[in-house]
Amino acid sequence: LAEVIEWKRRNPGDDLLTALIRAEDGGDVLSDTELLDQVNVLFIAGHETTVNLIGNGLLSLHRNPAQWQRLRDDPAMIPNAVEELLRFECPVQAVGRTALEPLEIGGVAIDKGEIVVALIGAVNRDPEVFDRPDELDVARKDIPILSFGGGIHYCLGAQLARIEAEIVFDELLRRVPDMQLPTQDAPVWRPNFTLRGLETLPATW
Repeated sequence: LAEVIEWKRRNPGDDLLTALIRAEDGGDVLSDTELLDQVNVLFIAGHETTVNLIGNGLLSLHRNPAQWQRLRDDPAMIPNAVEELLRFECPVQAVGRTALEPLEIGGVAIDKGEIVVALIGAVNRDPEVFDRPDELDVARKDIPILSFGGGIHYCLGAQLARIEAEIVFDELLRRVPDMQLPTQDAPVWRPNFTLRGLETLPATW
C-alpha cells in the first residue's frame, strides 16, 4: 500500500486515494503513517469483508442446495438471503471494544478501560435469539444481526456491502444457475481469528 500511495502522489486522479492524500483540516494533512493506516482500514473494511460475504455465502448456499434452489425460483428473496448469510457465516467474527465505564456482563465485572472482545459469529447463532440457529434459512424473518457492529461503531459501508452482495447473487443465479463448487465439502479457510473467509473457492458450470 505504501508503494501505491507513492505512485498516486506522482499520478493524482479523480479518486478516493488522491482525495485522502490532498485532505487537510486547518492546514493539517495526514501524516504518512495516518494515511497508510486509513487506506489499510478502507481496504479491509471495504473490500475483504465483502469478498468474504460473497464467498462464504456461495459456499453456504451450495452446501444447502435447497436454499440455492429457493433463490433460483424466487430471486426476490435475495435481499433477505443476504441478511441470513451475514448471520449464518459472518465475515467478521470478532471485534474489540474498550469499556468506557465499569460494568457487569453475565456476572463478570469489567473495569473502565478494559478491552472486551465480542464474538459476533457466536452472537449471530445465539439459540436464545434465533430459532434453529445452525440452519441456513433464506426465508428467515426479522434477522437481528450484529454483523455490521452497532451504535457509534456501526459499519458505514453496511448498505453498500448489502447492495454489492445482492447484485452478485442475482447475477450468478441468472447467468450460471447450475454453478458447482468442487471443494465445497473440504473448503480451505484463511487462518484468521477476526475475519472469516476462504483461501479459494473453485467453481465450475
